[in-house]
Amino acid sequence: MDLISSCDGKRIIDVGSGTTTLVDSLIDNEYDVTVLDISSEALRILSVRHGQNLKYIRGDLSESLDLGNFEIWHDRAVLHFLLKESERLSYVQNLESCIQSGGHAVIETFSRDGAQMCCGLDLYTYDEALLTELLGDKWILIDSIRHTHINPFGGERPYISTIFRRV
Repeated sequence: MDLISSCDGKRIIDVGSGTTTLVDSLIDNEYDVTVLDISSEALRILSVRHGQNLKYIRGDLSESLDLGNFEIWHDRAVLHFLLKESERLSYVQNLESCIQSGGHAVIETFSRDGAQMCCGLDLYTYDEALLTELLGDKWILIDSIRHTHINPFGGERPYISTIFRRV
């Protein structure tokens, strides 16, 4: 929440939202929240909890999507699972289609010195340089924090959390 609140704007899309409780804090802080997930079940669970307080999009970020316009993009659960270059390029195209100049992307991902698998799935891990290269010259790295994320089962996962601003 600290990373998000440091960004300008209140219209946010949380991609790969799953059943996150982050949206509770976003709603409490008067954000206009859209959640995106590939899982219809995750979106159903969120809709039971939040009803009309959220907007819901079911979609796969490795494909071209029509997402609308937002001031903030938040991802803590998608990018590191995109193993193919074409999937990562679609992710960036989707990001750029909905965040205009001056907007922010808060991207949190497994760091290079961390786990190489999560939930039985391979990971593509990042550091600041790799994220900056992926996003290209339309984005400026504003902040980066390395920390240990504790997963729901108590496992420690080295993470990198970044804030980028679109130029």
